[in-house]
Amino acid sequence: MPIYIYIIVTVAAYFLGAVPFGYIYAKIRGVDIRKVGSGNIGATNVGRQFGFLGGFLPVFLLDALKGALPVLAVRLIGVEGFDTNAMDMAMLITGIVAFLGHIFPIYLGFKGGKGVATAAGIFIVIAPIEVGIALGVFLILYGITRIVAIGSIAAAIAFPVIVAILSSHRLVLLIVAIAAAVVIVITHRSNIAKLLGKKDDTAKEESPPDQP
Repeated sequence: MPIYIYIIVTVAAYFLGAVPFGYIYAKIRGVDIRKVGSGNIGATNVGRQFGFLGGFLPVFLLDALKGALPVLAVRLIGVEGFDTNAMDMAMLITGIVAFLGHIFPIYLGFKGGKGVATAAGIFIVIAPIEVGIALGVFLILYGITRIVAIGSIAAAIAFPVIVAILSSHRLVLLIVAIAAAVVIVITHRSNIAKLLGKKDDTAKEESPPDQP
């Protein structure tokens, strides 16, 4: 694609990433997800209200798709004059824009989810093997603790380590993976505070640790 089409796709990625699927899904079913549970619009809080198959899974997949689709479009169509490293950069920039759209959605006053599902969608297109291993970390930690936030944080931290081991030549990917891990840990700060038994003014004390 010409560079100007790439710019349009990247801008559109923000508006797709900003679509609050968790909020919309719950609203269709008669619930304002921001007023129940943890108040988060992500898949975990929706799952608390409607169950795994009836809430968590559809919202997680939708949030992942809004990260994956713009990046997949860039990968499949390509950008004129870009080599492999430049394509990595192009895909990651588009993915970051979608990721920021999820966390800061224009449609909900820039108060969105925590980014795990959308980040997974982005990276599974760019680095599927590394994401698969990180998913294994998530499943192991979640299986041991039964707390989604612990699995999410562990997977986010593990992902750049896995990239460094398996794809150290992809420096741009490694840098973005580290940055994404930092952002995901920050967005989970209220969960970390709860897990450490400390009060966090930004958290709702009655709600359990949350994710995406």
